[in-house]
Amino acid sequence: MRKATLILTAIIVLASIFAGCGGEKKLAGNYAETGVKLSYAPAVGKTFYYRSDSDDLTEFSEKGYSQSTLSKSTSYQAFVVDYVRSDTTSVTYSFLYEDVGVFQNEAFQKSEEQSDLIGQKLTIVIDPEGKLVSWSGLSDIESDGSGIDRGEMIASNYGSIFFDYFPPEPLKVGSKWTRDNAMNVTTKDGDLTQKTTKDYEVLDFVEYKGRPTAKCRVNITILNVGEGTVEDKDGKQYAYFNEGKGQGKGTVYFDFESGIPVYSTFNWIVDFTITSVDQETQEKNEFRYYNEQKVSYNLANESDVPKK
Repeated sequence: MRKATLILTAIIVLASIFAGCGGEKKLAGNYAETGVKLSYAPAVGKTFYYRSDSDDLTEFSEKGYSQSTLSKSTSYQAFVVDYVRSDTTSVTYSFLYEDVGVFQNEAFQKSEEQSDLIGQKLTIVIDPEGKLVSWSGLSDIESDGSGIDRGEMIASNYGSIFFDYFPPEPLKVGSKWTRDNAMNVTTKDGDLTQKTTKDYEVLDFVEYKGRPTAKCRVNITILNVGEGTVEDKDGKQYAYFNEGKGQGKGTVYFDFESGIPVYSTFNWIVDFTITSVDQETQEKNEFRYYNEQKVSYNLANESDVPKK
């Protein structure tokens, strides 16, 4: 019953976000036939503000045990395009505010702890094929208990999922392109590889929130594999193997005159299977990790950012 309640709550929350995505009308002109170049160049040096809303449903299960968590967050970021060159594009995110909470006993409870991202900056550099070349910033973000560089993980997610890449040629209705990003992480316990593929298609050129935009559909595929060895508090060692697959979709409205996204939304589901093997007895145990996430980004005003 509790699981059903959580999922029902998630559906209601997601539906409320989808309901705010209207307000578009077709642009006059022959954009569909002649095409439009989608570039961040017009935005170089300017600061824009975005509100992000995220809903996250997580389920963890093993033999005889399961746990579900539904969380919700609202955050604000500043976004600056540092430069657009023939070989690379650089953008910087500044993390300004975050409000996080969890649904417990069918009631929403806000977290009292402030995210260590607040006050941090992240700069990512993207090559002409949309791959993450380098990143900097997040100097105060510490590694987690397994030795994973959380800064690297956050930078990879922004570079591969949240930042939208557009090829240099003019794009027409029906234009399609693919963007691949791979990340390899080595920790004290093992290795992790994640590959993210985003397939884009231009659906139309529309006026959205009073701005001329290209409306693009995005399909997302995520593959995740890893293996290693961990030791519990009693000194017992376990080998582990994990495999995860995910799929998602999204929509992006990109203002081709100002060079910025006006609205974007992504939702995806990732399902992991983790197998552990007791190195002494060779006994196997299987765990399942399921994550469903919905994220939206809305162009905002600086005055919208809540005061700390």
